[in-house]
Amino acid sequence: MKTFIGLIWLAASAFILIAQSENANTPIEFLHPKVIDLGKISQGQVAEGKIEFVNKGSAPVEIEAIRPSCGCTAVTPSKMVYAPGETAVIPFSLKTAGFNGVVRKTIKVTFKNIEPNSFTFTAQANVITELNITPNFVNFYQVALQPDTTVTEYFEIENTTEQAVEITKISTDSKFIKISPETVTIPPGKSHLVRVDLVPSEPGRHNTQVNIDSNLQTEGHKSLPVFIYIMPEKQGKGS
Repeated sequence: MKTFIGLIWLAASAFILIAQSENANTPIEFLHPKVIDLGKISQGQVAEGKIEFVNKGSAPVEIEAIRPSCGCTAVTPSKMVYAPGETAVIPFSLKTAGFNGVVRKTIKVTFKNIEPNSFTFTAQANVITELNITPNFVNFYQVALQPDTTVTEYFEIENTTEQAVEITKISTDSKFIKISPETVTIPPGKSHLVRVDLVPSEPGRHNTQVNIDSNLQTEGHKSLPVFIYIMPEKQGKGS
């Protein structure tokens, strides 16, 4: 058993030495870790960072391709060839619209005529939302056709800022649902329940959305999907 463990340790050590030897032979020296932390940023804003390296070789190095993993990430190199001793600064940006919490996107840089020829980095940002809306949608599923009844669901708006937020208007274009309240002031760190009433007066799918307007600059408008499926009489689940 000890002999087997010893062989595994030797193999792992050899692999590490080989990897270190390969990295030592490359003329490229990056000036940051593989994970580029962009810090906290409000949802909807654009996070910006840069990939930096020094050409420590005796010949120019040429970038063959730069491939981000997502269309939300844009990389804008000013050039692709760097002379010996030159420092490269390659800016990139990450759009945060639609993201929440920690977001990670990779950027792969591939060079010509060097080994190893590709390096992958992770751009990481903590996207902060000033208004959290839960759940992500309101679902009225298989509601029976009963025009004289009301089916009710709720969603919650949470204010994560350090100041009061004015919800100036909560509205919908649907004739099947009513929202209450239509306006509300949410204190810092607090939340408020919003009531959604459905009158199942017509069978079919009547998907819509709730629009939420506020006095916030970065998140002044949000929308919440509402899925509605009203079944014919005697086929629905009822309320």
